[in-house]
Amino acid sequence: MTLIVAIPAADGVVLASDGQVTTGLVRVPGKKIFEVHGRLAWAASGELALIQRVAERIGALPRGRSLATLRDDIGLLVKQCCTELINLDFRASFFAQDPDTLLKLHPADFVFAEFDGAPRILHISVDGVPEWIQEAPFALGSGDLFAYALLRKYQGRNLTLPRAAVLAYKVMEEAIAVDAYGLGPPIDVWQVGPEGVRSLTEEEIAALAWAAARLREEEIRLLMTGELWPQGPEED
Repeated sequence: MTLIVAIPAADGVVLASDGQVTTGLVRVPGKKIFEVHGRLAWAASGELALIQRVAERIGALPRGRSLATLRDDIGLLVKQCCTELINLDFRASFFAQDPDTLLKLHPADFVFAEFDGAPRILHISVDGVPEWIQEAPFALGSGDLFAYALLRKYQGRNLTLPRAAVLAYKVMEEAIAVDAYGLGPPIDVWQVGPEGVRSLTEEEIAALAWAAARLREEEIRLLMTGELWPQGPEED
């Protein structure tokens, strides 16, 4: 199971993921966010066999090209990898006339992030169809609905990269604590900004954990002290 969030900011994009990779019945720590080149990163949820195959092809993409020029190439790449796995899968012959079921045999979703003066987030589904995510946070994986519920109130807000990183960490932490089976630490956070792609260090992620805890405590304090009401709530 996987949860990945992508949050656009005024000066970049933040990608965050949980840190558990499931193989059969076994869960082990693993990375889910990767660099394409110095200004482009990607992440994926779904079947490990398909993600590995896509990763091999992405590594061979020309370096330095923008996400806009790579969009259809990546979509074709994902579709080709999915088709190859379906052709190898003996189950496919039973669903030859049912394309929806065929695609469910090897599920996956992919997200790409770039900053070229403005944040760009591209979602590519398992069938290779690309779509731009317009000025909104994006989530994929088993905990995506829970993540969207937490992110909804921040849609359209003009966040900076540091603030988007705190929000991404807080969403991941709460999803791991409450939502989906198979999610687990460590939380991985990346920034795609004017200086390029980089994975945050353990020290930086520890600082995000502290800031997310402070944000959570402040929400509770505002509710419990009554500061949300001009005169305080009426008591029975």
